[in-house]
Amino acid sequence: MRKAKLVTFAQHKKRSLKDPAFRKVFNEADDDIFIETAYQLIQLRKSAKLTQAQLAKKLGISQQAIARLESLSYKGHSLSTLQRVADVLHKKLRLQFV
Repeated sequence: MRKAKLVTFAQHKKRSLKDPAFRKVFNEADDDIFIETAYQLIQLRKSAKLTQAQLAKKLGISQQAIARLESLSYKGHSLSTLQRVADVLHKKLRLQFV
């Protein structure tokens, strides 16, 4: 029996992105607004070079609350909280029906 070789997620992702079909799906926007919101929050926080704890302190909430907002399965985002995050990160919040 052959022993399976363990690879890191980064190695797996790099190998998978060589497949054009995988790369196309990977780069497409997700239609799930909750996943998209979490993804945008993570990207905005990282581009501001803030940890979850640092952002939480600026907002006056716990680090766990930031982790929850950034969770791909969380569906309890309030507009007022998202607006506060946008204000702290010097961004505008826009809600759009399409």
